Amino acid sequence: MLRKYLKNPKVIIIVVILVILIIAPIDYHIAANIPRQNPEEINSIPLGSTVVTGMQVVDPNKVRKEPLIIHPDYLIKNIQEEQIGPVIYSLFTGTIMTPIKDITEGVEADGRARKFEGPGMLTKKGYKLVVQPPANFIWAYKTPYTYAAKTKDGIAIIEDNKTIKVLSPEEINNNTIPSEYVNATKLKEWYKKAKIGEKIPIDFSLSNFSDGRLEVPPKDILKFFGEKTKKYMQEYPQGAPIMAYMHDYKVEEVATASSQLESFPEYDDISREYNAREFAKAWNGTIVPPGTSSPGKETVQFTSSRDPKAPGGYASHGTCPSARALRDALAEAGLPTPTGITWGYFALEYGFDPVIDVKVYNDGDHPIMIIMWTEGSGPSMMIYAKILRLVPA
Repeated sequence: MLRKYLKNPKVIIIVVILVILIIAPIDYHIAANIPRQNPEEINSIPLGSTVVTGMQVVDPNKVRKEPLIIHPDYLIKNIQEEQIGPVIYSLFTGTIMTPIKDITEGVEADGRARKFEGPGMLTKKGYKLVVQPPANFIWAYKTPYTYAAKTKDGIAIIEDNKTIKVLSPEEINNNTIPSEYVNATKLKEWYKKAKIGEKIPIDFSLSNFSDGRLEVPPKDILKFFGEKTKKYMQEYPQGAPIMAYMHDYKVEEVATASSQLESFPEYDDISREYNAREFAKAWNGTIVPPGTSSPGKETVQFTSSRDPKAPGGYASHGTCPSARALRDALAEAGLPTPTGITWGYFALEYGFDPVIDVKVYNDGDHPIMIIMWTEGSGPSMMIYAKILRLVPA
């Protein structure tokens, strides 16, 4: 008798409907009473990590699996997204993984970061794991990451408080030192003068990001932020703010100022001209993010002239005209007077390095860029400074 009814299509349809009616409230009850999975249980890299397109951010093995009978909708989604592996797994095991797209944002069905421009960040929003695209501006600080420490037998290379390499004095060369900042010659000179236990930074990370992301070690800076950021880091001293990434912005010219080198033969006008040019070179292209103070480039060099008024009896004359141009442009832009620069004619304070000790503070809401250049030569040479404001487009 039962076999006879089962051959009737109408009976089969009725049975299927009854099964669905019974399972639906059970499914709803179970789903409502099972706590949602914490996003931090499924990530394959730590929250706050920098992410680029295609990076694996979800570990599928950590995603919760549920009985297929109460979530046939998940199976349908997998079929629609052509996720053949999960479909076969579900049919053989009777369990099915929660669709990754249901518990994430900016993530593909296989757990990789969806296509976007620039260095994003892995974060969470409520019960979802989120790949957050980059803001218009991302900045951080140049931070010592790798050190060379002098020992009684040579040097120890230290990263993250762990010794990764030990070298004898004879083994110090450009092939054994993992640094683009310190060469073997400089390190050997330091080694001769240093005391046991002293250390010197030889490689740098980016840390204390404006958007709160995790520190990016030296090996990943080029991959995430590009050659320009790496080169900028190499030119500025440790602790300097580094604009790691910019996109979709416009440039507004807000101030321009100039000064003339003039002649002070008692301080050697040739040296003064050289120093004025170096000052302009040191500050040209410097970006100061909002709420930060920035020095200039440390890769320039100044000459010193005899000056009995200066500490030590020598001073880098010729930097004052350039300092006046920078000071006046910043004032016209409504920004504070730089540390180490006064409102006198001889603008640079004695004892201040023209680029490392002098610092420009940006108390505005947007990043600024300093442009400096010179025109002409000799006492009539002109020094120009321009302040640009970088604003989201």
